[in-house]
This record gives sequence, structure tokens and C-alpha cells, in this order.
Amino acid sequence: MIAITCTTFMFVFSQLNQMAMVSRLYTGAWAVALNQTDLISTDTPFVPANNEIPTELTPGTATASVTVYDDPVSGNSIPGTMTTTVGAVNTTYTNGSVTDTLYLYTATVTVSYTYRNRSYSVSLSTLRTADI
Repeated sequence: MIAITCTTFMFVFSQLNQMAMVSRLYTGAWAVALNQTDLISTDTPFVPANNEIPTELTPGTATASVTVYDDPVSGNSIPGTMTTTVGAVNTTYTNGSVTDTLYLYTATVTVSYTYRNRSYSVSLSTLRTADI
């Protein structure tokens, strides 16, 4: 009876530890994606009418290797891949006889990583309009 109880407790605590690690990794991936979306939202100058576009807001897809989590005890790290997709959704509008262009850019940041042979990903999106 004691052996069954001990085995059950070991299994339960092992599962709890794995769920805690999955949560830590999700938080790390979310922080990496949030940092990129913050950079996209705040990088200046962003005036497409004057061709002043930061590198992060160049339309297209960019991929970079990132670290999702560094274990402070063992020194092991979980690597991931950050994919940033930026698109220009420029449109025009007319007010009376004046036609202007509304510069609107969309960005989606996805951080993908693998833990215990399972793939995970976190995706955040943002919009950005011209500074002027």
C-alpha cells in the first residue's frame, strides 16, 4: 500500500512539474513576442509617405532564432524561432475634394519552440499607423 501511494505521489508531482515548465516556457515565448510587438509599435521615424520606414516595419517575413527560457539552475536553455510577418494595408479616403492615403501596417509575431517533443507557439498581432 505504501509503495502504491509513493508511486502515485511521484507521478503526480512529476506531472505538476511538467505543467509548471510548460507555463514558464509559454511566459518566456510570450515575453519575446511582446518585446518584438513593442518594438514594432514604437520604432521611429515611421513616415511611409517620405519613405521613412524602420527595418522592423518593412513588409515581408523575417525569421530569427531566440531563447525562450534559460534555466538558472541547470544552465539549459530552450531555443525557439521568432517569425515576424509585416503587411501594408494602405488605403485612400476622400474628404470633399481632398484624397489622402491612410498608411496602416499589420504585424504578426509568432514564437515557436519544442519541449519534450511537442511543438508550441505563441502569436501576437499589432497595427501601426504613420507617425504623421
